[in-house]
Amino acid sequence: MENQFILRRADISDIDALSQLAQRTIQETFVEDLCISYPENFLDSYFHSSAKDKTNGELVAYAAVSPCIIDDIPHSDVCSNKDGALHRLYVRRDRQSHGFGPQLMNVSLSWFTEHFPKRSIWLRVLSQNLKAQKFYSYYGFHKVGDCDYVSGEWKDHHYIMKRQPDTV
Repeated sequence: MENQFILRRADISDIDALSQLAQRTIQETFVEDLCISYPENFLDSYFHSSAKDKTNGELVAYAAVSPCIIDDIPHSDVCSNKDGALHRLYVRRDRQSHGFGPQLMNVSLSWFTEHFPKRSIWLRVLSQNLKAQKFYSYYGFHKVGDCDYVSGEWKDHHYIMKRQPDTV
């Protein structure tokens, strides 16, 4: 199975496929698995590095990382543009338990080590998403706060998690 997939950095030609993958994984995770009843107009407005299946060219997982800014992670300890932020790490439901999450996390952590050496890494995770919290905890992230994520009239409660530099 591992020879069936390649892990590569996404590029501009992946924009449509990444958009579709984001929509699918968000639908599966939040609407179907966590039973959050988002208003339809919220999802419509929300949807306006990847793993790829070599047999059919479909993207099956992705992660998005960047410098951290306080607007994305509202915590007083964030050092904007000096710390790193993991914004998304999603794997299609039918491809979970195939090792894509750990592969993407390891690639992301390597990227942080290269671009933000000896700096903290931050993320927000939905408070109801226990599976993701457990996954992030395994990689050294710890809950350090919480916040509300507001999009239009919708509000989700998120936990803020932080990974100290050089954490295993």
